[in-house]
Amino acid sequence: MRLVISASARRDIASALVWSERHWGPTQRDRYRTLIAEALDTLLQDPQHPLSRARDEIRPGMRSLHIARRGRQARHFIVYRLTPEGDLQVIRLLHDAMEPSRALSNPR
Repeated sequence: MRLVISASARRDIASALVWSERHWGPTQRDRYRTLIAEALDTLLQDPQHPLSRARDEIRPGMRSLHIARRGRQARHFIVYRLTPEGDLQVIRLLHDAMEPSRALSNPR
């Protein structure tokens, strides 16, 4: 399975890391980067992971996974789908206060 990260998701990740560094410094930015990487690895190992959620209300086949893990707080979730080719396509990294259907009106 290949990991395919959309341009929108890449921008989302970069923005979250910049914001984290501005507000909490480079150490926290690096911790957040690690949380994102661990969540992506979790999805590559098991796209139907028990902590993930079907998001068919947004679009059939969409799923999400919050990146917070075992006492490590985070405010973002990954929106993804499996492509017909069997790849894991990351559509967006969204803040958990966002309304996903609005942010995903035109996924790329």
